[in-house]
Amino acid sequence: MRRTVLVVEDNRALADTLAVALSLLPETDVLVAYDGQDGFELLGQADALCTDLDLPRMNGETLIVNFRRMKPGAPVIAMSAGPGERAGADRFFPKPYSTAAVREALKEMLYA
Repeated sequence: MRRTVLVVEDNRALADTLAVALSLLPETDVLVAYDGQDGFELLGQADALCTDLDLPRMNGETLIVNFRRMKPGAPVIAMSAGPGERAGADRFFPKPYSTAAVREALKEMLYA
């Protein structure tokens, strides 16, 4: 069964690098948004969310709350260069993070 992961990150290089890493998971499609509002508009298409917490136009915590309302129990990974808070996410990765570690965490949550 194909799964879709939404990556929301305002640093385009980080977003694109993470998207490539996550696309290596079998049966996985990746959507990318570069700000919170664009991410919000794509939430309904996602089976999992990987979001930065500090985003323009809508912060990551608000995205997580809305995603949890739409898809309770769906995997959520939060990332931030700021203080290490999970913000309602299942997993938190401080920046700089290993894209391989994020990929493995998501693999465990999506396909376990």
